[in-house]
Amino acid sequence: MWTTYVTFCKTHMYLAAFVQFLVLGTVGEVLSVMMRTGSRRYPFTAAKTALKAVGWGLLGIYIKAMFLTAGAGTAALAASLALPLPGPEAGFGTRLLLALGTSTLMNVMLGPSMMLIHRIEDNAIDRALGHSGIGWTGLDKSMATLIWLWIPLHTFTFTQAPEVRIGIAAVLSMVLGIVMGWTARSRAKG
Repeated sequence: MWTTYVTFCKTHMYLAAFVQFLVLGTVGEVLSVMMRTGSRRYPFTAAKTALKAVGWGLLGIYIKAMFLTAGAGTAALAASLALPLPGPEAGFGTRLLLALGTSTLMNVMLGPSMMLIHRIEDNAIDRALGHSGIGWTGLDKSMATLIWLWIPLHTFTFTQAPEVRIGIAAVLSMVLGIVMGWTARSRAKG
């Protein structure tokens, strides 16, 4: 099963990114809303679920492209500074430094565009369904997570094999949705 998953991620990287984020991103968002509201009822209509799922899938493709761009950018920066890039035989410390550099580059330079696209997408879905949408409320807090949350999490992600990175990112997005729903509910109670 694992070999099939890894092979699929290698041979169909954008489709794999689409599917993984479609499923895990949507599940995370659904659970987040359910936890935030304290309701056990499914929070979305079928139309909203479908639109959210496609939106998450498209974000998965964008995130995969960001991963590739950040990796290539880090390699280009290292080469221009005459810094050595570690090979597969490199020690964990060296791989960790490269992963930190890649994660930082991605989250500082590319992350804000992903956050904006995600918010525009959410607002467009709400408006298409006749709702007002969230607008730009809380976007500053979302952007701040790029520094204190996503750089460390994606540093871990970039220490892993390239073919499983997007799956890890999709799982992390789902977990973040659950945590956000839980903390929003806790703040509302307190």
